[in-house]
Amino acid sequence: MTQPSDPPTFFLQSVGIRATAQPRGGRFVVLAGSQARAEVVDSYERNVPAGYRAHRERLIAEGVLQHDQVTGELQFMRDEAFNGSTEAGCVVAGRMVNGIRDWFVQAPDGAKQSHADWLTQVRSGQDTPIFTLKTDQLKAYAQMQKGEFVVLTGSEAMQGVSDKMDRDVVELKEHLIAQGALVEKPDSDLLEFIVDTTFKGAAAASGVILLRRGFENSLWIFTDSQGQEVSYGKWMGITSKIPPQVRQARLGLTQTASEETGMLEAHGHREEILADVVTTARVPLNQILYGPPGTGKTFQVVERALAVLDPAFLAEFLQNRAALKARYDDFVTAGAVSFVTFHQSFGYEDFVEGIKPVMEGSQLKYRIEDGIFLEAVRAAGGQLAPAEKEEESQSAVQAPQGPPAAAQVWRIYIDGAAPSSQLRERCLERGEVRVGSWNKPPQDLTLISSEELNPSQVLFRDGMRVGDLILLATNSDQIGAVGVVDGEYHFNPGSDPIFALNYAHARSVRWLATDLKVGAQAITGRRFAPPTLQRVAGATAAEIVQRLGLSQSHPADEAEQEAGTRPHVLIIDEINRGNVAKIFGELITLLETEKRAGGPEALTVKLPLSRRALSVPDSLYVIGTMNTADRSLTQLDTALRRRFVFHPVWPEPSLLQVVQIDGQALDLRKFLYAINDRIERLLSREQVIGHAYLLGLPATLAGVASALRERILPQLEEHFFDDWSKIREVLADAGKERHLQFVQQDKVEDGVRYRVNESAFREVEAFTLVYSRMNDDAFPFKP
Repeated sequence: MTQPSDPPTFFLQSVGIRATAQPRGGRFVVLAGSQARAEVVDSYERNVPAGYRAHRERLIAEGVLQHDQVTGELQFMRDEAFNGSTEAGCVVAGRMVNGIRDWFVQAPDGAKQSHADWLTQVRSGQDTPIFTLKTDQLKAYAQMQKGEFVVLTGSEAMQGVSDKMDRDVVELKEHLIAQGALVEKPDSDLLEFIVDTTFKGAAAASGVILLRRGFENSLWIFTDSQGQEVSYGKWMGITSKIPPQVRQARLGLTQTASEETGMLEAHGHREEILADVVTTARVPLNQILYGPPGTGKTFQVVERALAVLDPAFLAEFLQNRAALKARYDDFVTAGAVSFVTFHQSFGYEDFVEGIKPVMEGSQLKYRIEDGIFLEAVRAAGGQLAPAEKEEESQSAVQAPQGPPAAAQVWRIYIDGAAPSSQLRERCLERGEVRVGSWNKPPQDLTLISSEELNPSQVLFRDGMRVGDLILLATNSDQIGAVGVVDGEYHFNPGSDPIFALNYAHARSVRWLATDLKVGAQAITGRRFAPPTLQRVAGATAAEIVQRLGLSQSHPADEAEQEAGTRPHVLIIDEINRGNVAKIFGELITLLETEKRAGGPEALTVKLPLSRRALSVPDSLYVIGTMNTADRSLTQLDTALRRRFVFHPVWPEPSLLQVVQIDGQALDLRKFLYAINDRIERLLSREQVIGHAYLLGLPATLAGVASALRERILPQLEEHFFDDWSKIREVLADAGKERHLQFVQQDKVEDGVRYRVNESAFREVEAFTLVYSRMNDDAFPFKP
């Protein structure tokens, strides 16, 4: 069934109050006359998200919620819209409420239906299927809405995070918990989504829910009308084949005006173009895609990466670009792909390792930082020692052996509640605690006002003091380590690759004990709440140290987890725009297939700055792209050319359409082929025009004209150094009537003058005459 035009009225009852509400335009609206509790429960401040509490206080201050003289409770004086049923329920009941479970609607037969049941019933009639996460551990549901992957309200997730999750996914989960979108499920060790939550893709959703790199699209399934299970990946592949109008509905997209007129899209058989990708038994470790601009080199990188990471999926869905891109994005989210673009300022210190300035408090220090390539080596499982261990910060204040009598007690999660975490182990090894940046670019917290920080960051920067006791939690009822804070806050993103993108905010800690597995409730009198950092009330530092029976000088364990090798793809876009010899340095030798780790001629070099031993694993694949119009292939460093396999990527006019305009056929295949044939004759093949210049525009005369005027003509001006006579030759203007010439030529006293004729861009014949005088046999494709 679909959602009725008149929305149902839901009700919520609690002690002494009753409220009614309706879903309207994506909001949950509590109706005027509804009641709300005047007094909140004891756990309100602890469990209800701050934003919900602030909304309630604002309604009271503005007089929307007023005291009823008869009942003593509060009453809504007008309809009030909330972002969801959970927020509305918390404001009404003065306690933590699961809105989709606690709001009900009365069915015609008198039975009660929860908000969750109603949502499921409404969604079941939509074109986009509801996917179920195929696992026995929990229940989770998702749906494509407006082209995005949305986990639905009521879905469950495991507590904590793990080192098997991508850093961005870890931060996203912490953010969802901090915002109250993901809360502890009553009487369960699971979390629950209390609002529909949008993710970048199925991989990120699986990671948040299952605590691992969930790039297997087969985990999300639905049952079709024939009773067959269909995976999300397969469904995306099927969806890419169906007509655009149907595809829009299936992806939850609204059709736009440009889609109604159609777009210039690629046609033809890409499996023929990429035959070498799917038939090659051994994928080259180093390869470069080269060709003119607009030929789809970066576009083709997706297939090349999947040939390494999932060749079976590539072979099955080669024609289904949507499925391939979704699969590629999943690998990016899972950390199996790195992407970098070379430019003229890019150097060895960015790519391999370099000395970088780092502010620690008010002091400027210099540290050796690993570059993108060394991070990729680690991601591929290569054996590489960490950079030089940092010296102790001279600005750090040394703490006494044990916590002072006035010490505060703090509880912190590092990498959430994951059973094991490389990030957590690294903090223990280095004598630190760290917090993240919550999906924002890392920035020194001392330079940001408190209003712009979240509560955990404010407490970490300002609330924590040297000498305080800190408990490292590994789940809501387990303490994994305890230590004494012995340093002020400092911003330190570059000291270790694992902290590069997040967890840049640090405090030094002298760990009293690690590898603990003791119950939080037994030691502190309560279980731990979800926020990253909280002060523990009800027990002093001395009491906790005594209950734990700690030796206050117990050192932290020193161990580092090592992962096996695994395929990793490093993509270098525009590889020829940088000084390759300078950027690669000694890697020129190590990249050679025979000299990779484990090879017959394996080599190890000592890095010049850190003095570490480096060998490149054969699980690291390097894919480069280069634009031949920007720099000729013959000028590329000879040493690099010998170590890479080169794949030409030339224009494919056969991928273009024949567009019907006012009853006339405009063959874009012949149009592009004719232009390129003349460019190759006048200049070289390296400067022809790519087929992508005629894609992604409305399939109208105006769309094609904009491609010629704004994309192709500027390229021709650059190629021919403003020699407009040759541009006229490329566009066959000399053989056209004057009003159909794109570039008109006039003789003047001092020579010849050229001007662009705008009226020709409005004539279909001006375009067809570019190729119409050529014999059909000249074109390498069927008419």
